[in-house]
Amino acid sequence: MTPDVLVIGQITVDDTVPATPGPWHRRLGGNALYAAAGARLWCPPERVGMVARVPASLPFDLQQVLEQAGLSTRGLAPVAVEPLVEWIVYEEDGNRQSMPRNASLRDPAISESERLTRYLAHLESLSASHEEIPAEWLPARAIHLAPQVLSRHLVSCRELTGRCAFLSVDPSPHYSRGSDAEQLVAMLAGAMAFLPSQAEVQHFDAPGGWLAVAAALCRAGFREVLLKRGAAGALLAEAGIESVVPVPAARAAMRDLTGAGDAFSGAYAASRALGHAPKAAAARAAVAAAMVVECAGTQQALALRPSDAEERLAEYAALSSSK
Repeated sequence: MTPDVLVIGQITVDDTVPATPGPWHRRLGGNALYAAAGARLWCPPERVGMVARVPASLPFDLQQVLEQAGLSTRGLAPVAVEPLVEWIVYEEDGNRQSMPRNASLRDPAISESERLTRYLAHLESLSASHEEIPAEWLPARAIHLAPQVLSRHLVSCRELTGRCAFLSVDPSPHYSRGSDAEQLVAMLAGAMAFLPSQAEVQHFDAPGGWLAVAAALCRAGFREVLLKRGAAGALLAEAGIESVVPVPAARAAMRDLTGAGDAFSGAYAASRALGHAPKAAAARAAVAAAMVVECAGTQQALALRPSDAEERLAEYAALSSSK
């Protein structure tokens, strides 16, 4: 079966360090997998296509992980590049910091700017391009671009416009933090939905706070904006609609925040592909993010059951309507 929704992103290795004393854990990570986990909660897995480069010597059996989740391996492209290994260090308040563990990316003998240059070059080498989408998967109902370097997003937006009914982008902070709303719209021309976290647009100086930031992004040219704010929920702005709509976070017993925003974005794209209106799609995205933060790593996230998501959505709707 040809997929309806495509997710393009990266595969990484996550070394997760808890806030409280205890052992750290090495897990299969990457925004492509988390976005696919969110998408498959609302769209049958055979209708979700993941496009990603597979680094050499990945210490996990990625093909088996995808097959167990019911996802196709057709969109995997092996590359002769070492995996990106990241320390993800948690604080007691739930905040986290990440830093590369690869020796070549943390060489103390080189400058900080050179380390950043190497890091971005490594990310680009691990970032799938539009050319790696299986030909039979296009056109698609929806395509979601998970965070990648700017050069990838620039080309993907240009080349995929007109080859899908819906195109969404979750930006990388490496380019979004230095851009204003008009620049982002120009760089991501063709994107219909823009899904940043607040950290990626925190440099915006908009009187009126986050509501004004979401509205400004929409006025600049994005048809749909979902500003993700973690436990504070999200803000939905739509072209032609004056008010910005709060999207409450869904109830969750937090275990690991990694991948929550990617799962949110993947679920939103899948829901839009299936014809749900933005507000209904955002509710499904909130539920997906809540379910993923209750998991430890992508393998647990990809094992989540769509039937549980439906139950959680009914609970979410009931709680939202009672407020």
